[in-house]
Amino acid sequence: MSPFAIAGDVLWILALSIMAGATRTAWQRMSPDTLVPMNFKASGEPGIRLKRMPGLLILPGAAFVVGIALVAMNRNAAAGGEQAVILFGVRATAAALLALYHLRWLKAALDVLASEGALKDL
Repeated sequence: MSPFAIAGDVLWILALSIMAGATRTAWQRMSPDTLVPMNFKASGEPGIRLKRMPGLLILPGAAFVVGIALVAMNRNAAAGGEQAVILFGVRATAAALLALYHLRWLKAALDVLASEGALKDL
């Protein structure tokens, strides 16, 4: 196993753990029947809403699936040279971008829910 593959795995583990920690904290602040905003209109108002469980778990779940797909592609590729570096760059960038997207979405969703009074204090 190449050092680039190991480093890519470490970055995905870090990104998924950040997403899981933030999701767990948000989960604790919501009741089971809370409707979580999943997207926002151009005006900034929430669009589609889902219940707490699917709403909070869909983005980390999708990131996990993307990570597994990238691992599979990385394991099937040749272990050396430029291709290993390129795949590491793709995996590192995707992990960071998905974690950042999740955190930005979660903050916006929590802001909306806080303004509606739907969050519990910790």
